[in-house]
Amino acid sequence: MANPTVALRLDEQTQARLKELGQRRDRSPHFLMKEAVEKYLASEESIEAERELTQARWERFALTGEAIAHEEVKAWADGLTSPNTQA
Repeated sequence: MANPTVALRLDEQTQARLKELGQRRDRSPHFLMKEAVEKYLASEESIEAERELTQARWERFALTGEAIAHEEVKAWADGLTSPNTQA
């Protein structure tokens, strides 16, 4: 199955910048746009995964009330920088 084409309207200034960058890098504007979209999606998917993880953690806390005391977390974090402590 062939990849479908997606149209993207860009103003003239953005098109010119894209063309110039493509020439400097010996890449087509299509390549640069595709790369930009892929990087954007990876970034947004990472943010969404973190948001979902945070939500799941909050829901678990709301159900159980289980938490770790600040002093325990601080001691653990301080141990991360100590050269004699194994993580």
